[in-house]
Parts: sequence; structure tokens; C-alpha cells
Amino acid sequence: MKIAFIGSGSIVFGESILTDILTFPSLQKDTIICLEDINEHRLNLMYNLMLKHKEMYPELLEGVTFEKTTDLKRAITDAKYVISAIHVGGLEAFKTDIEIPFKYGVSQCIGDTLGPGGIFRFLRNAPILKQIVELLSEVGFNGEKKEGKPLFFNYTNPMAMNTWYCNVINPDSTVGLCHGVQGTSGMLNNWIGFKRENFSFLCAGINHMAWFLELWYRESNSSDSPWKNAYPLLHKKYKANPKMIGGELLRWNMMEATGYFMTESSGHLSEYLPYYRKRNELLEKYSGAKTGFDSLLQAEDFRMQVWIQGKMERRFERKLSRNKLILKKKPSGEYVSHIINAIETNVPFKFHGNVVNKNGSLITNLPKECCVEVPVFADYHGLHPQGGITLPTICQALCSSNIMVQKAAVEGQLLLDRDKIYHAVLLDPNTASVCSPKEIENMVEEMFEAEKQWLPQFYQ
Repeated sequence: MKIAFIGSGSIVFGESILTDILTFPSLQKDTIICLEDINEHRLNLMYNLMLKHKEMYPELLEGVTFEKTTDLKRAITDAKYVISAIHVGGLEAFKTDIEIPFKYGVSQCIGDTLGPGGIFRFLRNAPILKQIVELLSEVGFNGEKKEGKPLFFNYTNPMAMNTWYCNVINPDSTVGLCHGVQGTSGMLNNWIGFKRENFSFLCAGINHMAWFLELWYRESNSSDSPWKNAYPLLHKKYKANPKMIGGELLRWNMMEATGYFMTESSGHLSEYLPYYRKRNELLEKYSGAKTGFDSLLQAEDFRMQVWIQGKMERRFERKLSRNKLILKKKPSGEYVSHIINAIETNVPFKFHGNVVNKNGSLITNLPKECCVEVPVFADYHGLHPQGGITLPTICQALCSSNIMVQKAAVEGQLLLDRDKIYHAVLLDPNTASVCSPKEIENMVEEMFEAEKQWLPQFYQ
């Protein structure tokens, strides 16, 4: 069984996901893990680190073979599972995504999901994503199409646009994975103060804007302990101790407005709405920290990425110089290793995934065929999304405003239509709150020109 990791030099996901895979007995037997990255230095660091793990634990990892390549086709050939954490254009392109919109008054804390930053990041990713899903069907696992098909796990932002686009090109090929649900549910559980087994929820929507529609707790895990609505308790605890929410001032403010908590940090959420980033006094009012995502600062993620770059490589080099590495005993909360294990062992695993809203059946009041984030079960037969979910009107409306941006961007890429890309940015709530249509048109043209080296599909 072969697993390919495209962009395996990823700062955020690479080492964590790979060492997660090594914790499962089912994935320690007769498994090839092929690492791919166009950055040979990063690729070699990750490859050498994995080889060192194998060297330290020869009996446990005897059945695991590591390979490395800069050739995408070679990596995907015969792969049953393909994982992607690519970032086309790197920090140079990221800087452009942030700086040009800011000239027009469009402030972005992260700039990787929606708005001008998210849209142009998607356009840069699209040619590589297209290659991946086409190669998946051409040379991936079971090319004879007898039984089963390879599966693509996308970890790259903008999650919804990337996953939507991949599934248009190769239907049912791709699921998008994010850690927003795990992170936020853990945070809510900590605020409420109950053990994990006594805390439950239903969360659905779109990536980075999925809503905790139901939030439940029970006093104990005995069968006669009833489940209770946790929202009243959450408000009660906040009233007694407002400091419990830390820096999440903006996200809490949106919960008070809508009635439901959602899945992404305050810095992210501020970009998906027209309410907060248009005036400095609003940013100052809802800033919950001096640095980091809760600070809401312009280009804060870019600043953090620049700071992390050198530290990450030095950390890898220190690990490689150690006499011994500790192989973790339990996987992290990242989903992909758990999903692969579930499919290989037929032991079901529940997660929250980004999938196509087929015929509007998963979230009934969001557009058909858009990309939604819903509970999904994985087993031997593949992925089984939970359907029949209806969002409250306020959640539906806020998600729909973002979905229309995603739809226009995906159509613009599929048709190579620059007008549709302009329309996508025109529809962005944050951009629309500060720019006129002509200003947006000029900004989009300037971004196309500045990023043309990474957008060959529009210059052929």
C-alpha cells in the first residue's frame, strides 16, 4: 500500500502527519510512503528525519519504506492515498496577496481562504491540483478500475475552492481536511469544563465557517445521565468569568449575534464578513491579543510564516543531530491517518470533512454541488458524509455569501475567465465593505500582473 505526500516539506502539516501514520499498526506493514516536494532542501530534511525514525525503530517500522522524489507523476504512481500540503509561490506570492489589496484599503489578517488573497492563492494552486487529480485517475492505485479507487486528501487552503475544483475535474476524488472543528470543539469543551466523553456536538457549514448547531454535555457518562444543551452553561460561565475566552473577542461577538459558535479563529473570521475590518477602531475594539490571529493585525499570518521559516529548518537539523528520536505512541488530532486506518481496517472513524453537497443533500439549504463541511464516517467502503442538515437562516446566509465567492472563482479557473475572477473579488464581503467596483477591478488587474509567473494558465 502506497501513500504519497505532495508538498511534504510543509511547515504546518508535514512532520505531524507522517509521524501520525507511523503510530498505526495497520500502516506499519508493507507500506510505502513517498515524499514529494519541489524544494529539494526541505524534501531532504523531511526524508532524512523519517529515515532516522526507521533507523531508531527497526523492528516496529520494518514494513515501512520511505521514498523521495521531485517528480509528481512518480509520487502518485500506484498510490492509494495522496496527501497534499502545497503552497505555490511560497512567501513571495503570499506577500503580494497581502500587500496589493492593502493599497486599496482591504485589510487581511491571514489572507488564505477568501477575498483577494484566498482567490489568488487558489488560482496558483489550481494547475498543480489539476495535475494531481488527473494523475490519480491515470496512474494511481488500481488503474485497472477493478475495485476501489485512490483518494486525495487536500490540506491546502483555500480549502473549499481547492476541494470544489478537484471534484469537478475528477468526481469523488477529493476530501478536504482542516483542524478547525477539532481545535474549536476542544476549546469549547475546556470552557465548559467537562470530560471529552461527556461533551458532544453537531457541527456543519463550510470550511472555516462551520457552525456548532448543537452543543451538549452530561454530568457523567452513566447511562441515566441526560444530555443537556451546553449553550446556556457556556453563557453562564462567560458571565461569571469573561476572561475565560482569552483572545476570542470577535468570535464570541459573532456567537452573540448569530446564536451559534463557529470553527475558525477571530483573525480568520474577521475576513469572511463585512463587519470588522473596514475601520481601525473596530479592529482595535475586537482585538483580543497583541500578536497572533486574535490580534486581527494586517498580514499577521505572513509575519508569523516568515518568522517560522528559519526556526523550522533549524529544528529539523537539531533533531537529525540527536542520538535518539522519540516516536509518538498516539496520533495527533489531524484526521488523515485515522481515515486511512479506518479504510484499511474497517474500524469506522468519524471526522468533519469538506465534500461536495451532492444535489443539495448534505446541507439542504446551501447551493447544490458547492463544497460543504459536514460529519463524515470512514470505513472499508470509503467515505460516508452525513446529510439532511439544515442551517439556521443566519448561518445559511453568511455561508452563502462566501460560497458565491468560491463559485465565481472556481468557474473563473475552469473557464480561464478573468472577468469571473474579478466578480469573485467583487462579491467578497470584506472587500466590498471598503472598495468600489472600479477599485476592485484595478486591484485584480494589478494582482494578475504581479503574480503572472505563478498563473501560466491565464497567459498561454
